Amino acid sequence: MADSLDALADRLYDAYGRSDPLDAATLPDLDLADGYAVQRAVTDRREADEGPPVGYKVGFTSAAIREELGVDDPAYGRILADTVRGEGRLDDDLIDPKVEPELAVRLSEPLDPPATPVDALAAIGAVVPVIEVVDSRVAGWELTAGSAVADDTLAARVVHGDRIADPTAVDLPLEGVVVRRNGERVATGVGADVLGSPARVVAWLAGALAERGERLAAGDLVSTGSLTELVPLEPGDTVEARFTSLGSVTVSRKPRDSSR
Repeated sequence: MADSLDALADRLYDAYGRSDPLDAATLPDLDLADGYAVQRAVTDRREADEGPPVGYKVGFTSAAIREELGVDDPAYGRILADTVRGEGRLDDDLIDPKVEPELAVRLSEPLDPPATPVDALAAIGAVVPVIEVVDSRVAGWELTAGSAVADDTLAARVVHGDRIADPTAVDLPLEGVVVRRNGERVATGVGADVLGSPARVVAWLAGALAERGERLAAGDLVSTGSLTELVPLEPGDTVEARFTSLGSVTVSRKPRDSSR
């Protein structure tokens, strides 16, 4: 099985690099342990191109996303340095990207389990509004929990706003967001939509990492999950996420090349 997992890591790495998705029917049946093993192997391959991990993205933390993707529990992926971007246009050749407005946090100190949301809040040094652009390297988003985890829990890009807030100045569960796509209001949500609070997500992540011999460290960036359902990001689209107290984050996707 180890050989087949390593081969799948090569295939996912190649699919990511060429923006050419894999057929779901060709994937092995993966449990979560297999998924995390493949995820780590793909991340190791990507580091030479995209820099070291700088934190984690937590996915499937909202009931809307779990229902949409057919998964039962949260999961985490890794954020690599060069996938973190400022606002603007994405010229990357992504496959079928979608947008998730999120509250990201940066830790000022390590966090080990058992951790409560109160412990997590004490470890958070800053809150940052972000748009996470997610993408599936499996064609048609035909995912299982295991294949989604193997695919870095669908991580692609993290687009951050300019405003960085003190966590004591933000009511994380009540922080709201309105998402507009090409000027049209398409989704709303609040911080409580991710496991009840982004702090609870961070506490969950500390425990999930410990189960695999890892830990949250000072300086880690944690994107805590989408406050809304997935929002498509088609060529030429512009999506704005406007937060209640944290300002707005905007991302656009390059138009389709009409010369082809």
